[in-house]
This record gives sequence, C-alpha cells and structure tokens, in this order.
Amino acid sequence: MLRPQRMTATSIFCLKKDVEIVFETLNRFGEFHIEANTPKNTNVGEYDQNIQQIEQRLRDIAGLRNQLTEKKTNPLSIFQVVQPTIVPITTENWHSLLKETNQNILALKEKMETLNTNITNLQKKRDELTHQRDMLVCMHNLAIDIPSINQFKHIHVELAGLPITTYESFKATTTTLPLETHRCRLNPSTYFVCLAMPSKHKEEIQKILHSYHGEIFNSPPELPKNTESALRKVKSNLKENYEEEKVLHTNLHRLGEENRPNLDVWEETAQNILALLNAKKQILQSDRLAAIEGYVPQSRFHELESTVESMLNGKIIVLPDKSQKPPATEPPSRIKHSRWVEPFGEITKLYGVPKYDEIDPTPVMAITFPIIFGLMFGDMGHGLVLLVGGAVVGSLVKGNQSIKNVCWILAICGAVAIVTGALFGEFFGQPFFEPLWLNPFHGGGVFEFLLFSLVVGIVQITSGITIELANYAIKHNWADALLTSAPKIAFYLGGVYLIAAYQLNFTNWLSGPILIPLIPFIIMVMGKPLFLRTIKFKESKLGGSYAQQKREQPEQDSVAGRLFEGGNTLTRLLSNTISYSRILALLMAHWALMMVIYTVAGLIAPTGASPLLLVLAGVVIVIGNVFVLALEGLIVFIHTLRLHFYEWFSKFYAGTGTEFKPYKQNFTYTKLTLKDSKN
Repeated sequence: MLRPQRMTATSIFCLKKDVEIVFETLNRFGEFHIEANTPKNTNVGEYDQNIQQIEQRLRDIAGLRNQLTEKKTNPLSIFQVVQPTIVPITTENWHSLLKETNQNILALKEKMETLNTNITNLQKKRDELTHQRDMLVCMHNLAIDIPSINQFKHIHVELAGLPITTYESFKATTTTLPLETHRCRLNPSTYFVCLAMPSKHKEEIQKILHSYHGEIFNSPPELPKNTESALRKVKSNLKENYEEEKVLHTNLHRLGEENRPNLDVWEETAQNILALLNAKKQILQSDRLAAIEGYVPQSRFHELESTVESMLNGKIIVLPDKSQKPPATEPPSRIKHSRWVEPFGEITKLYGVPKYDEIDPTPVMAITFPIIFGLMFGDMGHGLVLLVGGAVVGSLVKGNQSIKNVCWILAICGAVAIVTGALFGEFFGQPFFEPLWLNPFHGGGVFEFLLFSLVVGIVQITSGITIELANYAIKHNWADALLTSAPKIAFYLGGVYLIAAYQLNFTNWLSGPILIPLIPFIIMVMGKPLFLRTIKFKESKLGGSYAQQKREQPEQDSVAGRLFEGGNTLTRLLSNTISYSRILALLMAHWALMMVIYTVAGLIAPTGASPLLLVLAGVVIVIGNVFVLALEGLIVFIHTLRLHFYEWFSKFYAGTGTEFKPYKQNFTYTKLTLKDSKN
C-alpha cells in the first residue's frame, strides 16, 4: 500500500462529567488521534500551568537519571530483555496523582542537590588541602623552616607556586635584582619556588611574581608553624576529608540504587499525566458538555463508536465528518508496511513522514535501496558476511527496534551484494569464477558498467517524476499533473534519447531531433500559465483549487517563473543523472582497496615463503577484509542514502506530514487505580 491509511475525522460529544471515562476508553482503544481544537475552557490557564509543571518534572527526572545511574555502557544490553517490576499505585484522581508525583520528584531532587553541594564543597576543600600538602612537602625537601624565616629582619623569604612555562621568563626579568631562588617540582605544570631577597625589594619582586601568574603561599593560621607538624596535620585533614567524601558518594550510590525503579515509575506516571493534560486541553468544554475531535482509521470507526457508546450506555454521540469541505488540518499519516518493507521505514523517517495525500516511497525503496547498495558493494564474500551478521544480530537484538531494523536492512543489502558479486565473479576481492554478467574492473567492462549505472539513475529519476505526477493526480491537481510532471518526463526521456542516439553532434541535433525534448520543455514552461489565463471559471464552481494556487504562487505560474524553473530542472536532472556514476566509482574503490591488501600480502609472503610469513600474510588479508568491509560498508550505505534522498526524494516527496499518534497511555512500570475517575 503506497498511501497512508485512510482516516475518518470524528467528533465525540459527551457530558463533561464523563470525560475521564471517555479518555479511559480511548486509551484502551488505542487508535484515536486527538486533534487540537479551539479551547473554550475557563481553566485553560490551569492546564498550561500543570503542563509546564509536569514538563519540568520530566526534565528533573532526566537530570536525576544522569546523576543517579552509573554511566556504564554495556554493548551487550541490546541483546537483553529486562522484565520491568510493576508497581501498584492507588490515588484519588489524576489531580492527586499529579501532586504526589510532583512532591516525590522534588523531594528526591532536594536530596540530590544537598548531597552534590556537600560533595562539591569537600572536593574544593580537598584541592586546597592537596595544594597545602604539596607545598609543605617541597618546603620539607628544601629544609625550609617557617619560624626561622620569620626571624630574619633584613631578608624577606617568599614561598610561591610558579608555572613551569613562565619560570625562565621570571628568572630573566629578575636577573638584575638581588634575588636567591630555589625550586622543586610541585606538580607536572608548576614549580615550587623559594625566593630570598632584601626586604626593600619585597614589593617589586611580588609584582613581578604576580605578573608571571605566581601564587604566593601563606600557611593557614590553624596549622602548626613547624613544617613537619603542619605536614602531618594536613595529611590527617586530607584523610578525614577523603572519608567524608567516601561516605557521601556511598550515600549517593545508595540513593541511586533505591530510586532507580522509582525514576521509571515517576517518569511513566508523569508522561501519562502529560498525555491526559494535553488531551483535555485540546477538547472543547462548556458548562455541561465536552467535544473531542480527532481521527480514527476508517476501518475501525464503527468499532470506536460501539466501544465508546457501550461504556456510557448510549449517553454519548460519535459523529463522522462527512462534509465535502476540506478539513481545517491535514489528517495524520498512519503507515502500515509488510514485514519485508517495515525496516526501510526507518530510512524514510530520517527524511520525514509522508503527507496524508502523498505516496509513501518506502515500499519502492525497499527494492531500490538494496539493489543500488549491492551494485556498489558487489562481492559475494562481503555480502555473505553482511547477510549472516545482519540476520544473526537482528535476531538477537531485544527491545531496540531501530537497531533491529538497521540489522535487517544490512542483511537484505548483503543478500543483494551476493547476487551482484556472482554477476561480477567476485569473492572476497578475488575473481572466484567467470562473471555471470561482466567484469567491471577490466577493459571495456568499466565503460559498460558506467553506462549501466547511468541507466539505473535514469530509471529511478523517471520513477520519481512519475510518482510526482501520481501525487498531483491524487489531489486532483490535473493542471500540474498534465502540464508539469508529464512534460517533465517527456523532456527528460527525450533528452536522454537525444544524447544516446546522437551524442554531442549538434549539427544532427538541429536537423530535427532536438524537437523531441524541446516540445515538452515548451509545454512545461508555457502550458500552465496559458491554461490559467485562458480557462474561464468562477471560484465557486472551481472549488478554489486553481484560483487559490494562482493567488498564493503567482510568480511560480508566470511564464518567467516557469522558464526559470525549467532551466533549474534541466541542470538538476543533468547533475542528478551524472551523480549515479558514483555506483561505478565506489565499486572501483572496493576493487582498488582489495587489490592493495592482496598485493601487500603477496609482498609479505612471496612464492616459497616460510609458514610464518604465510600466516602473517593471512592475518593481513583477514584484517584488510574486515577493514574494507567496515569502511566501505559505511561509505556505500551513506551514498545509497544520498542517491535516494537527494536524487530521488527531491522529485516528489515533501515528507512534511503529521505522524498518527493515538491517545495512548503507557503502563509498563505502574498499575494505576483511581478511586474517583469522575474528577
């Protein structure tokens, strides 16, 4: 199915007191996308305040999780399934649950902030004590005694830390001054210096010392004056500080262990509250009635109707929108793919969600992506590794569907690479047998494969413009379908035929064949402007489609605008087509890398080499193949992605749709019981 699933715009009317029951029913139904309405609630401000509050709590949870959860990345975690512990929660109503959740998160946040503040203070104190210890150790090594120094009357002694990078400059600046300097290494970047000078030069030398980022050391008054005693005291303080830090870190770890399950519970509860608040804010509420508007898949409308009506014993109205006027908002896009196509939806989502009336390229890409990848990566051996590796890892991955999908994509691409490798006769970079098709690495095979690469591009680009035509037809925009896309296809294919049949012989071109692409080009430039000028219509009869387009985009539909667009189309189609030559370029890069690896292995172990050299050459071949497989696999994947996004998607795909997000609360870690569900 190439289009998003068809939706039915639906309005649900109920008594205001029954809103909670309706939401509970919609949550269990799980297929109703609520649309934002024009709120007339008198308490919208309260909703906004609560929404902001719960969003802040979710941010707090993310911060707490980062601090309390040990940052250990276990690559094997994607293969593990952790069964969550379900916590029963009983509360009066959603308002009470909001208040309780808010208080729990804030209480834990306050504990965390207190612990972190105390740890930060102890770390600062540790840095100060460490600096004091290092200075005292240097003083002890230089036999400096502070009481003896203080007895000098005419000599002043300064103790300081000086960056190693500025020490020589400091020495050069003080060469002419009466200064005696002794030093030792304080730390990898700093010297401890002991400066002895006449007292009258004290201020001058201190200024010079500060200019070279020196830090004068003043022994804290609480320390003993004796160097050895002070050193023992500082070491004792460091030990006490370390023990206090250790206790706080233990408390922090224990807090994390105790509250890790709580974080999951609180996060899930906060997300459920946020979903409910957003949904209630979007609905219309009067004094007695409430209206919930949204979309449900057409195939499930009657099921929704019967489910909701049965819950309220018929005291509710469910109406489909059968009006012919276009909806105020575009319906959301719900995409359903087969098991084969589903993994490639990950690639489409990177570009965007298809619009409701737009063809989904995923089913087509599920065919073209592996083919183009395989043509660039044509090697039976490497393809086999991708196939087996992707299939095995994809089967073992648990819980992370995105990684699982990527693995299946690689497995499918590997299978196609095996086929193309057989066509080229390539197995781990070596000719294994006679190619079933051609050898693109030698002789005329290079040029032949280049032409084939361009043909692949021509086919894919043409299919993109054809899908563009189909998109216009789906929207009943026949003017653009017949006067833009159709002539664009004829112009492109006519240009391809002109170059293929007559090369660059301009004399032959001008003898008549140039009309093959020229006539569609003229239609593409002149057709729609003339159509809009000559057709006589009234906007009421036309339904506003063409008239609205003419009002909104007059410059695009003028002859000058269309001429400019036509020139841009010409250059883009040319560059897009040439871009497919990268299929040959990357295949040649693969061949060149493998040739280098086997050449190096041959130099290491020539004919008649010892067993040791043969083993070494084998190691080079294995490591080289792994390197090429990883490097080239990544590069080929990126270039295949580029060919689809830029050369193909740009022809027809906007990807600006709204994803179908049904109202659905998640209860993985909690089992909620509301005593009063009417509030």
